Amino acid sequence: MVSEDRTRLRVSDAERHQVAEMLRDAAAEGRITLDELDERLEAALGAKTYADLEPVTADLPGAPGAAAGPGPVVADDRSAGPVRPEDVMIVRSDGDGVVRKGRWQVPRRIEVRNRYGGTRLDFREADIPHERVEVHLEVSWGGAEVILPERATAEVAADTSWLGSLKVDADAIPRPPAPHFVITGTCHGGTLQVGHRRSFSWSALFGM
Repeated sequence: MVSEDRTRLRVSDAERHQVAEMLRDAAAEGRITLDELDERLEAALGAKTYADLEPVTADLPGAPGAAAGPGPVVADDRSAGPVRPEDVMIVRSDGDGVVRKGRWQVPRRIEVRNRYGGTRLDFREADIPHERVEVHLEVSWGGAEVILPERATAEVAADTSWLGSLKVDADAIPRPPAPHFVITGTCHGGTLQVGHRRSFSWSALFGM
């Protein structure tokens, strides 16, 4: 469930649209009827606070409070307080790829400035000692991909208006203790992708 302290907070447009996508997927899977979809979409798109959004998806898999398997646990959380210089990773590149994958220590904030090169941040095997991770991207003519660990959520507010595109496949509402990512910045002349990368299987490939 969304914590009592958060229920009065205002939700963003990105969070409303993420819930709307979850509802459409649920209807496509037969979990809710088309009439229920219409009712819930109206409620989701008109929601003002987290308390308004939570009941809309409370009975759906993947929603806050729904039954789920164990996800990444954030131990020794050090997210409280202001971000210190030593908590920031800054990466600058021109024309080269920027890749972080495998086991690596994730700071509280990551800033990537990359022109003419691809950027991929893979958090699936990373050590994340924070409940909240900030990722600020300034990429152009190369695109970027942010791969989230299982059960992690992401709020995305990035500008892709200049010859760019945005693809998000992740819930925007936090699910403690799973890490929550706040992704900001710009992506011009490329695609910014944020989400979970599913494991390969032949059955998924052939729709079985």
